[in-house]
Amino acid sequence: MSENTPVSDKVDRVEAIIEQLENGEVSLEEAQELREEGEELLTELEGTLAVGDGEIIEQ
Repeated sequence: MSENTPVSDKVDRVEAIIEQLENGEVSLEEAQELREEGEELLTELEGTLAVGDGEIIEQ
């Protein structure tokens, strides 16, 4: 996903990856690829969102 992808789409993709991994119906290789994609998305989200005073503020 690009940096221009909305935050909600990135969060939805992370949730989909988690569901796929929890189902356990993916090969070890595919699970590794999904994990890497999820880590990249989470890094992007951390860079996009800042937490302050209990609120999430989009930068």
